[in-house]
Amino acid sequence: MAAGELVEDLLSLLSSRHSMTRAALHLLLVPQVRCLSLSSCSSLVTSSICSLIGIRCQALQSLDLSGAQHLSALVLSELLGQLTRLRSISLTGTQCDDRVLRTLGTSCPAVQHLNVSCCHQLSPTSLLHLVPRPSGHDGLSLRSLQALDIGLESRESYRVGVAIFLLLSMPSLEKVAIEGLGEACALMESQDFGVLDDFTLQNEVPDLWELWSNRIQGEQSGACEKAVEKECLDDERIEGWLSESEDYDEDEIEQQNERDNTGMWKDKGKSKPYSNSLEELESSGVTGGKTGEGERALGGSLTLSLREAQGVSCSSVRALGLLCPDLCSLSLHCEEGLVGHLAAGLGQWKGQFFSLSVQFTGVLPEILPAVGVVGSSLHTLILEGVRVDSDASFLQLLRSCPKLKTLSIHTEPPNINEEEEEENNEHDIQGLPCLPQLRVLSLKFFMEQQQKKPLMTWSSLKWATLSLLGSSPFLEKASLVAMPCPMDAVFQKVLDGRLGSPEASRISPLHNLQHLNLAYCNISTKTASRLVIHENCLSTLDLSGCWNVSSENIVQLQMKATKRRHPLTILW
Repeated sequence: MAAGELVEDLLSLLSSRHSMTRAALHLLLVPQVRCLSLSSCSSLVTSSICSLIGIRCQALQSLDLSGAQHLSALVLSELLGQLTRLRSISLTGTQCDDRVLRTLGTSCPAVQHLNVSCCHQLSPTSLLHLVPRPSGHDGLSLRSLQALDIGLESRESYRVGVAIFLLLSMPSLEKVAIEGLGEACALMESQDFGVLDDFTLQNEVPDLWELWSNRIQGEQSGACEKAVEKECLDDERIEGWLSESEDYDEDEIEQQNERDNTGMWKDKGKSKPYSNSLEELESSGVTGGKTGEGERALGGSLTLSLREAQGVSCSSVRALGLLCPDLCSLSLHCEEGLVGHLAAGLGQWKGQFFSLSVQFTGVLPEILPAVGVVGSSLHTLILEGVRVDSDASFLQLLRSCPKLKTLSIHTEPPNINEEEEEENNEHDIQGLPCLPQLRVLSLKFFMEQQQKKPLMTWSSLKWATLSLLGSSPFLEKASLVAMPCPMDAVFQKVLDGRLGSPEASRISPLHNLQHLNLAYCNISTKTASRLVIHENCLSTLDLSGCWNVSSENIVQLQMKATKRRHPLTILW
């Protein structure tokens, strides 16, 4: 392992354990460092630290300063002006402003990944500094741009105009998280760019019709080049076939030459010039004519390279699908009453989708059909605000997504008001869905601010939770917050290995679990103690708000934690 990689690993380790000090930073900022992430210790990053980074680490390719709110825009601008080899930069939650983006556009031409989300001194029009301008500014060739929750724009239409301008000016974009993305796709699909004439005039950017036309012709030029290359390859294959065939006798060779002279192979090995091919396309009207109605004939053939999109609503999913056929990850807000649009829109990417994140305040059965459309291929599913109304809908959700590696549901506790069953019907566990590839599980139920503990209104949830924990051998992180069911029975059965199915009984329970959050859960000290002494990789156990665990219990648990093979931090 190279010296730089060793230093990077040490920086990452100290940061993750919150053990980083300013003195250690001074020592570890060496010229060999290529990737530097200080987001976990952003309070230590000062202007003097930034000066050291700019002087010593000029070979940096990746820099993460997320959360360094105290750094001025001037300091950030001066630092980036020295790091000309950067390829990835995250400034989330900093004082990044227009000046910083101008510096990025002029001094860091290699940047491909940029995150400026939560930078409130930026506005959507600030992002225009990242693209080429008529003044000769080269701009960036970004593959990933994240700029959500930035400052407001004086005019709502400008958000959409900026989004369109970025999409048309950066053909390499594959991941986008910006305000107005959905509306931009809808407007590009309808090609009604006239409504944004004021935006182009006020911001002195090229006409959107002109950008659209250039982008279409660029795609068609690329198609022509590929066609010419294919023709050349075909000719080479023919020549290779002829050279490898058995020798002809003299009469056959003379006959072959005669056929060549008659023109049968006259054009072999000679492809038409690219300019002629393009001229033929133009004359046939494929590339359109001049601006206006001729350009409208170009519509529908534009394809964006987006694979991940964030900042979309249900109503614009259809337009997004027409422009982005290769999309495989989507984060959106879904209004009640428009769920049908989502199900129909997601069908365009059936079989290729691996990540879906939805904010929805309706009940779970309403969104199940949409999830079911892409569920068979999903690796990540995040649902925020959705209301779970029954066991049946929750179990159906799990069954529709068998390949999940990350499942996150943030919801209100249901008003099921079940009575606690005295009998534990273990045979029921066998029919519960399993997620054998699950690595991250998050079930968080909202609580009122004055509420000290959740109501036990969904006691049967423990069976589904038991199945998820016990049948997921690769589970690394579990957050079970304010669960509306007792958790003792769940963990006792998981730790005992009594999971009801032969497949689950062969799996070592919680073997790979590293982080466990049980905040505001109904769990006893006895069960917490079993988790501490159990042979696993657990490094963090959060018992915050667990009313059955006292401060004396925490002291005892911490003493037991010191005897573990793996260090364990207990939060309370």
